[in-house]
Amino acid sequence: MSHIVIADLHKRYDAVEVLRGIELSIPQGSVLALLGPSGCGKTTLLRLIAGFEPLEQGRIAFGAHVMASPTVFVPPERRGIGYVPQEGTLFPHLTVEGNIRFGLPRHADRRRRIDEVLALTGLDGLGRRYPHELSGGQQQRVALARALAPNPALVLLDEPFNALDLDLRRSMCEDVIGVLRNTGTTSILVTHDPGEAFAVSDQLAVMQSGVIMQCARPETVYWQPASPAVARLTGAAIFLPGHGLGRTATCALGALPLHDGDEAPGGAAMVMVRPEQVQWQADGPGVPARVVRHSFRGDHTLVGLALGDMRLDLRMPSLAAPPLDAQGHVYILGACMAWPEPTA
Repeated sequence: MSHIVIADLHKRYDAVEVLRGIELSIPQGSVLALLGPSGCGKTTLLRLIAGFEPLEQGRIAFGAHVMASPTVFVPPERRGIGYVPQEGTLFPHLTVEGNIRFGLPRHADRRRRIDEVLALTGLDGLGRRYPHELSGGQQQRVALARALAPNPALVLLDEPFNALDLDLRRSMCEDVIGVLRNTGTTSILVTHDPGEAFAVSDQLAVMQSGVIMQCARPETVYWQPASPAVARLTGAAIFLPGHGLGRTATCALGALPLHDGDEAPGGAAMVMVRPEQVQWQADGPGVPARVVRHSFRGDHTLVGLALGDMRLDLRMPSLAAPPLDAQGHVYILGACMAWPEPTA
C-alpha cells in the first residue's frame, strides 16, 4: 500500500515553473531519496508535501486522505509529519530535552517520550546539555529526535547532514535512516550526494529542472539510467560513439551486451559504461591498450589508457593498477546502456 501518492504536481513562482508534472508513489515504511543539483526543485517538492506552501495544480495524498489540491489544503500541523531542515534549527537557549519537549503536545506523557527518543537516537546522557555543547553530528541527532517525538507517520529530511564532512555525513545518514526504519516511519530524504542516496534509499528519484527523470530502485538507476543526464547525475560515466543493433552495442570497447530488457537504437548510438566496468589484463582477449598516465593517490591510482586514438581515464585500486607504459588489454565487465546519438 502506498502511503504517499503525488499526482501531476506543478508549482510556479511568478513566471517560473519550478515543478512540472511530478508523479510519485511511496510505500508505507519505505525511504525515498530525492537526488538532483541545486535549484532542481527538491526542496520545493518537500515543502509542498510538508504543507509549508499551497499548490496550484495536482494532488498530494497520505493514504486515503488528500492533503493538498487546488481545492484542499491541510495545514502542516495536521499532516502528522516530522521535518528536519538543513541546519537543524535547534533553540540555543533550550537543553536537548527542552528542544525535544517543544514539539510534544501538553497532554502527552512527555518524560517517557523524551527518554524513548533519546535512547532511540543514541543521545542517552546528553539531555541536559545545550546545543553549543554538542558536536555537529549530535546536534543533527537532536533535530531528528525532536522530529520523531510526536510519532509522525512521515519524516522529511532536507539535506540535514550538509554541514558535516563527507565521511561523517554518510555515516550519520545511514544511522538516522536506520532509526527511521526501526520505527517503520516513511521517509523522504533530499540530497545532492549520489553515494548517500544509493546507500539508504528503497527508491531513488532523480530530479532536474523541476522534472523527475527516473524513479526506481537505486541499483536500477545506477546501472540502467533512463538517459545520459541521469547517468551523469548518479556517478562517473564513460560515453562512447557507437552503433546499436538489437541487444548489442558496438563501440571502441568492442561489441557489448545491453542490460536485460533494453534494446539498442538502430544505427548511430551513444554507448555508456561505468568506469569500474573497464577491466585491465596483461594478456588478451580484449581491446589492446597502453598506459600513458599513472598517478598514485594512495588507496587508488589514476590511470590513463590509450586505445588507438581514444583515451580512457580510470580510477583503479593501487595494488591492481598497471605501471606506466604497460601494454595490455581491456574488456568490459557486465552490460552497457545505449541511446540514440544526439543530433546537433
